[in-house]
Amino acid sequence: MRASQAAFIYQALVQTGEWLEADESMMLGPGIRGDRMEHRSVRGLKWRYDERYLRLCHEDSYHITVDTEKIQVPHVINWSSALVESEFHPNVPDRSAGPRTRPFLLTDENFKFTPNQAITFPVFTPTIPQFIDSCLHFVVDSMDKLYRRPTLPYTDLSYMEQYLVLDSPHQQDKLLAKVKNREGLVEYFTHRQRFKEGRMKRMMERRARHAVYSEPEKEV
Repeated sequence: MRASQAAFIYQALVQTGEWLEADESMMLGPGIRGDRMEHRSVRGLKWRYDERYLRLCHEDSYHITVDTEKIQVPHVINWSSALVESEFHPNVPDRSAGPRTRPFLLTDENFKFTPNQAITFPVFTPTIPQFIDSCLHFVVDSMDKLYRRPTLPYTDLSYMEQYLVLDSPHQQDKLLAKVKNREGLVEYFTHRQRFKEGRMKRMMERRARHAVYSEPEKEV
C-alpha cells in the first residue's frame, strides 16, 4: 500500500466487521518476514470466520513503490508456476518446437495457471528487476554470512538464480540493464560465483581424500 493510505485502509477493513485486529504473535509461519522489515510498518488482520490472516505492508516494508511499473497476472493465486516476463526466460526462441523448458510461460500451450475462478479486479505484481532490487536492499551488506544462515530475501535471490539461470552472462546482462542497484547485483553475482567455486573445491578435496584412503582392488 502507499504509505499515505496504510492507516485508512487498515481502519476501513476493521470497520467491515469481517476482519479482526491481530497481534503479531498470532501470525506464525513463513508469512512473517521480519528480516525484510526495517520499520514497524506492517499491520495484521484475522478473518473472523477461520484462521486466515492478512498482513498489510506499505512501501517502506519491502522497498517497493506502488506507483511504478507493474506486471498484470491472471489471478491472486496460482496452481502452477509460470514466468510472466518472457524476456527473462533463459531459452525462449521457439516454444512450439520440441519439449518446453522450465520455467513455463503463461503463453505455453495448455498451461493452466489458476483454477477456473473468475476475478472482478486486476492483479499486479512487481517486475522481476523491482523484486530483485527489493531483495538486494536486505542482503547486499551481509552476503558472506547469509549463505550459511540464509534469510528469505537471500533465498529468493537464490531461487531466481536457479530458475532464470543467472550464472549465464547473457542472463546477467538482461537484469543489469534493468535493476537500479547494479552495483549490488554485480556484488551478488560475484559472491555466488565465489561460493560455488569454494563448494566445488571442497567437493574435489573430499573425493581426493576418499581415493587415497579407499582400499585398492585385489588382483585376480
